[in-house]
Amino acid sequence: MRCHSYDDMGGNAGPRLNGVAARLTRPQILEALINPSARLAPGFGIVTLKLKDGKTVSGILESENKNSLTIRASGRQNTVIPKDQIEKRTNAASSMPEMRYILTKKEIRDVVSFLSTLKE
Repeated sequence: MRCHSYDDMGGNAGPRLNGVAARLTRPQILEALINPSARLAPGFGIVTLKLKDGKTVSGILESENKNSLTIRASGRQNTVIPKDQIEKRTNAASSMPEMRYILTKKEIRDVVSFLSTLKE
């Protein structure tokens, strides 16, 4: 509750949990709990891109689709980078702890079950 919010309760260090089941499948929710650095939630993860032209772009991943990434770098407007221009992508590690070291397997199953009901 310190990092994520549900309805009007909780923090804003991580994405809101409202509607998480509409955005992620059960396996993706499980992965987010046990390996939070595996994928970046838009607006919360930092990415560094080495481009094919030799430039480097770093910032917060605002959005991603099959063709491009939108990056917000400090003090600048969002930059859209086509994926075919990216030589190497590095995601910064998530600040969320890996729940497999904190919760039991049963507790993780319970959390996945609960989060899977949050469709709106």
